[in-house]
Amino acid sequence: MDDDVIDLTKYLDRSKAVSDIGSDAGPDVGGSRGNFSVWGGDGDRSRFALPVWRSIYLVGGGRGGLVWEDLDEMPGVLTPYFVLDLGAESARVDFSYDLVAGLETSEAPTVREHSTGIGIFLGTREGRLWYLVLDDRGPPGEALQGGVREDLLFLAGECAGLLFYRELGLNKE
Repeated sequence: MDDDVIDLTKYLDRSKAVSDIGSDAGPDVGGSRGNFSVWGGDGDRSRFALPVWRSIYLVGGGRGGLVWEDLDEMPGVLTPYFVLDLGAESARVDFSYDLVAGLETSEAPTVREHSTGIGIFLGTREGRLWYLVLDDRGPPGEALQGGVREDLLFLAGECAGLLFYRELGLNKE
């Protein structure tokens, strides 16, 4: 297999009771077609596909992404950096600010559960606040339990490592 290709097919069958990352996957989100869409996945950003996919899978969500907020220029506005959407032909890139509201005053990583999704504060770099957001969880479910919460924080750490240590989140405009 080419090193640039990530095989996500084993995550498409959500009928199995337990995934290889140790959690009941929940309902079949995104339909049985197995389609998904990616926004911002070109070049090195493709490295976010697997940890974001696994995070979505863990919480039984429909989409997830890495987003940032600029408190100086656009507070309260989440700008997408990478989005993986399991429920739409074209990735939906707008996320509710409610998922992350207030997390900027906490230490990274901090998890906030909302009725329809989850926000995780990853840290700050070059004036941007970075978050992993997971959305479309469906009906309000149980709170994240120990093992699932730990796995989710591990995956958020992978994303933060790529953003901050591999410097994929540097402002290069």
